[in-house]
Amino acid sequence: MSKTYAKLQLHGEDRNAEKLGAYIAWLIANDLMSDYQIKVCGADIAMVRMQAMTGPAFLTTVLDGEFKQSQLNDLGQLFSEHYFMTDKYTEDYGSCQYEGDDEWHRFDELSPKISAAFRLWKQPATKKGMAKIIQFPFGKKR
Repeated sequence: MSKTYAKLQLHGEDRNAEKLGAYIAWLIANDLMSDYQIKVCGADIAMVRMQAMTGPAFLTTVLDGEFKQSQLNDLGQLFSEHYFMTDKYTEDYGSCQYEGDDEWHRFDELSPKISAAFRLWKQPATKKGMAKIIQFPFGKKR
């Protein structure tokens, strides 16, 4: 059974169409959707990649207002568990300055923040001061 990460809220203080849609647009742009989603709604995914359809529009019309684990590939699921489900995404979204209606302007500001979090998650910083000394078996004096 697929875990639901979030459901669309269209009204009130909990309105989240733009917030969820921007994240889903980033997932699409970074090839993190499941093979099934690509097969079933490949034309719509292509429209988002070409910026002919916004993330919120994709969320509402294609995903029926639900963001689910099964919609993502394995890497997308792992990253979403780390980033989206721990409210790190909410912090990055909240730090955006754009408040207009153009979803792609919002995406342009938010996308580098998500990408930076993704790179950091994929390749965490190495610990400094740790080195391994290697001895080679050849060249030793006997």
